[in-house]
Amino acid sequence: MAGEAEAPRREQVGATFQKIEEELLRNRPGGFGRLRLPQFRLMCDIVEADLAGCPAGAQATELRNKSYEAHCARSVFLRALQAVSGGEESPPGVPGAVWYWLRRPLFGLLPRWWYGWRHRRRMTRKGSWYRAWAELPEGGTDFFANACRLTVGAPGAARRKPIVDVLLRALLADLERAFRHPRLSPWGRRRRHRVVLVFPQPPVGDDDTGWLLEQFPRAVEQTGCTGVMLVAAVRPGRERTESFAEAAITLKSWIGTTGAAGARVVRVGVEPHADDEDAARWLSRYPEIAVGRGRSDVAPRVEAAVAAVAGVTALGLLGGYVVTVVTASSDTSCLGGSASSSGASPGAGDDGGGRSRPPDRSPRAVYGDVVKAITQQNKEADKAARSGAVVRTVGYLGVPVTADNWGEAKYSGAIPEVRGIALAQEEINEQADQQKNSKVWLRVRLMDAGEGFTRAPAAARALAKEVRAAGRAGGGEEFLGVVGLGQSRPGTLSARDILAGAGLPMIGTAATAEEMQRSPMYRQVAPDNHREARVAANFARHANIVQTAPGTCAPARKAVVIGDPTDIYSANLSDRFAEAFGDVHRIWYPVQRPSAAPPPKRKGQGDEWVSHTSQMADSICRRLKEEPRTVVYWAARAHEFENFLDDFDSRTGCNGQSTVLGGNDLDNAVVEQQRPSEKHLKLRLYYAAQALVKDSPPNVKGDEFRRRYAAAYGSDLWSNDARVPLASDALDVLSEGINAAYQSAGTAPFGRGGVQSALEQGVGGAEGLRGATGSLIFGEGAKVPVNKRLLILHDTRDAPPEIALECGIRDSGDEAKTWGPRSAFDCPRDQDDDGGDDEGGDG
Repeated sequence: MAGEAEAPRREQVGATFQKIEEELLRNRPGGFGRLRLPQFRLMCDIVEADLAGCPAGAQATELRNKSYEAHCARSVFLRALQAVSGGEESPPGVPGAVWYWLRRPLFGLLPRWWYGWRHRRRMTRKGSWYRAWAELPEGGTDFFANACRLTVGAPGAARRKPIVDVLLRALLADLERAFRHPRLSPWGRRRRHRVVLVFPQPPVGDDDTGWLLEQFPRAVEQTGCTGVMLVAAVRPGRERTESFAEAAITLKSWIGTTGAAGARVVRVGVEPHADDEDAARWLSRYPEIAVGRGRSDVAPRVEAAVAAVAGVTALGLLGGYVVTVVTASSDTSCLGGSASSSGASPGAGDDGGGRSRPPDRSPRAVYGDVVKAITQQNKEADKAARSGAVVRTVGYLGVPVTADNWGEAKYSGAIPEVRGIALAQEEINEQADQQKNSKVWLRVRLMDAGEGFTRAPAAARALAKEVRAAGRAGGGEEFLGVVGLGQSRPGTLSARDILAGAGLPMIGTAATAEEMQRSPMYRQVAPDNHREARVAANFARHANIVQTAPGTCAPARKAVVIGDPTDIYSANLSDRFAEAFGDVHRIWYPVQRPSAAPPPKRKGQGDEWVSHTSQMADSICRRLKEEPRTVVYWAARAHEFENFLDDFDSRTGCNGQSTVLGGNDLDNAVVEQQRPSEKHLKLRLYYAAQALVKDSPPNVKGDEFRRRYAAAYGSDLWSNDARVPLASDALDVLSEGINAAYQSAGTAPFGRGGVQSALEQGVGGAEGLRGATGSLIFGEGAKVPVNKRLLILHDTRDAPPEIALECGIRDSGDEAKTWGPRSAFDCPRDQDDDGGDDEGGDG
């Protein structure tokens, strides 16, 4: 520390500490980085502050302001803020005064307050060196008020001692922090060298060095500094001296001498002697000083640059994502366009333009044509059996068509389902004819389940009796399974249990209630209500579907759920949507049917029960007036939907202005028959579906299936009905299980047990089976396909429905995982939930 400081003399700080600061900043090793001395510079600013003429009550504030001004002189950022904040006087003129009073608190007063608060907390918190040195009380004292005593007092040594004390302790605290600071900085991680303070000249006169040397051990103890060593020359006689040998012993004892925070203090006075042989031998071995490899500033700068680029890139990506989400959420355009949109949609209808209508023939005649096609395929199978082909029988348990007019038959899913069965049987038998050694021909037996599946238990008992009789007779197992069970009704559940008791594997078509899965012999191609409800709730929460002004829409805040507690499908879907959406009001509308059980107990407090659609319409209108951003979730059956819309238009004060999100029972054929958007001009209707006549991007198996449908039936009311491909997929899954059992058995007999085992393992393996409604991936023991494809369609007035949401696996390796404008929202996926959850159509 020889020589004078180069900077202008600071009288109160003194030349010694000025020189120490200059040398510390000048003699940093390579790779050390910038040395920050915030506490030392704060105390320097305080002792240099001139509070002459300041009232006694304002000295603490004045000291804070003066130290802040000194700090601003060293900070480019704070000087810029001061420049922006303006001067102390308000400029003339109203605009200037307004700007002055707005900018001063933000750019002037706030940084000054923050500076004072930060230093008060740092210097007076528990464990701080200043609190120990100043002996501050437990309750705490304002730092600047206490520090005022350093700026006043008698001149000379009495005043210098406390100044030297605080400057030394502040300096040691900053040096310790430089090495103990979290190593996020690339420079901080490279700091290996500690600090050595060397005073080669003995202190003279009023030099601060003498008092500094006396206070150094105690300051190290108080600050816990472990990184500073002091070497000083003193005049002889000032303290006891040791020989080199004695000094070595003393230095060795340093290891066991610890102070506050692990600091180690040892004071050794040495007077060298040239003839000290013991010292010479010891110093030839100890102490060894490991210099270490030299470091440069290049490495930390490169690391900092790489980290900065990586950070900017990450922030840019995150910012882009946030902007996308915010933009999507702030977008007020209605999803799916206006209800009067006339443009073609991705899910075009019969001819890409108009609506389809029922055939001119009676429903019974149309159904009879499909029955004839299945009968013809059964004859082809019998013929193949006589030629030695492997042929087995499966059953289709569904609702036949008995009505002669479309008014009674328009809600029945019998025609689309049996058409899907017929097309699948034809394709399966064609493949069996081509691959005789690995494929099995199928006969299909149509089984009458009756209206609402009321006759399904009787049909199941008759089949079970037949199967058991064949087993007792010792014949082979010719009847291998059942498809269909397309409605979640009490009769369906009863038939399922009877068929399971007979050991018959079952593949459901359009039933979606979760109760259907409670049998080891049952699985389905239509995903269940749990998944559909999650997707629908996600859609309602994020999609702009509720109209708030002409051409402006927003997501729903609340929902009114319409359900039938006597209907297994409706009650399950209602419960699941209420769980997923949250803020709902439920209206129960029990529809009495011959097969309906007695009215159930009330499902929850606050639920509303109505006996007519007019009461339902009045209640919904009241809630729409309370919260316009309310969506109606229709979880009931489709046959009451038209009555509700008529009552809502004609009997309420809402003038037909509503947004309805329909469950899967509102399928394409029903919507095309009722034409709600044509008849109710202020209605916005969205509903769940699993297939369309045209998809973008295409599904390979779906395209092939639609070509087969068009060749067999042309373009009609059911071209867009999801129950057609669902039924086809169900028979394909059962056929795949039968083929797997046949191939595993080799030349040995095979039967229902082998088919069930193949289905439990998951047909198609990890990739699943390509289906007309999307890939069918069954995990081991799974009842429903994983992440099955689901669409939510927007009904338009003059055009076919358009896709508003698509989620799920379209084809092998092709899954829609996001939806919405710029794909802003994630699709709910089965892997996100332990229970698995899928969608479906409960026809």
